[in-house]
Amino acid sequence: MLRAGGAVTADEAQPQQPAAAASPRSGATRAKLIGVAERLFAGQGVQAVSLNEINKAAGQRHGSACQYHFGNKDGLIQAILDKHVPGIARQRDRLFDEMEAGGGVPAIEQVVAAFVRPVAAKLLDPDGGKAFVRLNAQLVAVHTIGMHRAGSAPFAAPFTERLSRMLNLALSARAIPPDVAERRLIIAGVMLYHGLADYSHLLEASGDLNEASLGRFTGDLEAMMVAALVAPFAGGTKER
Repeated sequence: MLRAGGAVTADEAQPQQPAAAASPRSGATRAKLIGVAERLFAGQGVQAVSLNEINKAAGQRHGSACQYHFGNKDGLIQAILDKHVPGIARQRDRLFDEMEAGGGVPAIEQVVAAFVRPVAAKLLDPDGGKAFVRLNAQLVAVHTIGMHRAGSAPFAAPFTERLSRMLNLALSARAIPPDVAERRLIIAGVMLYHGLADYSHLLEASGDLNEASLGRFTGDLEAMMVAALVAPFAGGTKER
């Protein structure tokens, strides 16, 4: 489970198997719980929201509805990820397919664009997109470390292998040592989700959250991430 302060233990973080049957009514209840949970987690924080609060906010008379459908809080978070991540992965795969069709090693600018843009587009998704980005800003360090270190992710992320491979390939072509690349990719993930989450609050408050304003910010965010990833390093690499 997630601990106070955001730490996660891998053995506790495996979601329990839900007991819910696959029926139209069950599916509708499950979708309602996911929608309410992503909104509350994004607005109040994962640690601050209990499953009981989610049950009540979703209008569930069954006090254990979340446990029935998802097992525990981690199972519910996994369900939120499963709702959004496959679509992001499909968009990235199309971009990666285009890069690979061109032959050669992809430019880091291209790979970062594929990293950023499908996630940024979620801010305009009315079906919980902003909440997904803001939730991931809370979880991003855990996810990014897991993407680069097999077996360390507390939540299943089956669509990140190609992204990780393409990022590392592009950085290798820029002579960034593997251990330096790993550190920088963790920071880049934090920049992505916190940048989008924080900026979405500013745009939302000003009423300026639209495709044009988001596109301008996304372009600037990509440029900053590329600069951070390929910046000169001060020899702080591991002994070979």
